[in-house]
Amino acid sequence: MASVRGVKRIFDIVVGLFLSVVLTPVILVSAVGSAISYRAWPFFVHRRVGRHGEMFSFIKIRSLPPDTHHAVHKYDLADVTNTRWGRLLRRYHLDELPQLWLAVTGTMSLIGPRPEMPSLAEHFDEEFANERTSMRPGCTGLWQVSTSSCRLIGEAPEFDLHYVGNWTFRMDLWLLAWTVVETFGGSAIKDIGQVPTWTGAALQEPAQALV
Repeated sequence: MASVRGVKRIFDIVVGLFLSVVLTPVILVSAVGSAISYRAWPFFVHRRVGRHGEMFSFIKIRSLPPDTHHAVHKYDLADVTNTRWGRLLRRYHLDELPQLWLAVTGTMSLIGPRPEMPSLAEHFDEEFANERTSMRPGCTGLWQVSTSSCRLIGEAPEFDLHYVGNWTFRMDLWLLAWTVVETFGGSAIKDIGQVPTWTGAALQEPAQALV
């Protein structure tokens, strides 16, 4: 398993570096658009819970007004008056692209559980919190491409638990491809039963909500 994990790290470096270079023009245009739209510094740094529970700086392109509370979660976003540009960034996940740099440095991985804000992670069941932070957090992942991504992470723990408990390199390849498909209009997955058997993952019973 250690050697396979090494392949995952090499994959993060090579593919992450390639995507970072190729998408640099997109990142720059998105950042300039954000600076104009919000009249503020376009990069937003947030503290998130990473591997083994260690805190790290999570970078995004600003896609919410500067006066938005730093710990706002998605259920509160309906009350935030956003710009058209910000909605565009969020719709196509362009605000997430700077995280590719973190995958190259090893703070994150291309694929893994999404890093959560401390204010929400502190409500996780301890076992769930330990399981999902046993791997590097991902730029994308099973929960991120699911229909449950419109909910809080702890409300659909089965996705992260399934990924961590059944991880294979083939699953990472499938998730990376599915992220591209879902971003450009493909359907998000509804449950873990839609994870292809060729990824080598064994199905588990859905977990109960942990927040």
